Amino acid sequence: MRNLLPVPLVCLGLLAVSPAVALDPGEMPATASAKAHADLRRAVRADGKLTVEVRFLTDFAGYSGEKIYTDLDETAVHVDAGGQRYPLLRDAAGKPMAPQALELKFNYDPAKNPRVGSWKAVFVAPPAGVNEAVLILPNVAPIGPFPITDR
Repeated sequence: MRNLLPVPLVCLGLLAVSPAVALDPGEMPATASAKAHADLRRAVRADGKLTVEVRFLTDFAGYSGEKIYTDLDETAVHVDAGGQRYPLLRDAAGKPMAPQALELKFNYDPAKNPRVGSWKAVFVAPPAGVNEAVLILPNVAPIGPFPITDR
């Protein structure tokens, strides 16, 4: 019996200091519900295009999800950089290079996996020398400023 006591204490100690993701909501832009937050993963400029990837996380147990937008309004989604606005690019078929809708998923246990959604879009790239930008999405606080990586 005496040898079994330290094992649970060690296990509890490991659980207490090893969260799935270190989520600091105060440092991340919030969605309209304030229960999910945007985490910019990358912003890469190449060949006149700026590709931006965002994931959405929650630390709210029982998060029921939310609609960020249901029908893409191109005027409401853009990148601000160097005092100018940069719009979404269009593909060969003329469609904007962003998801038509963005809906975050429910999450009962964010301690296991806090991710509730992801988003990726391609914009007209700011010129070389402009190395920071801010992403504007409906129902989300401005995301950034964030660094732009050149490829």
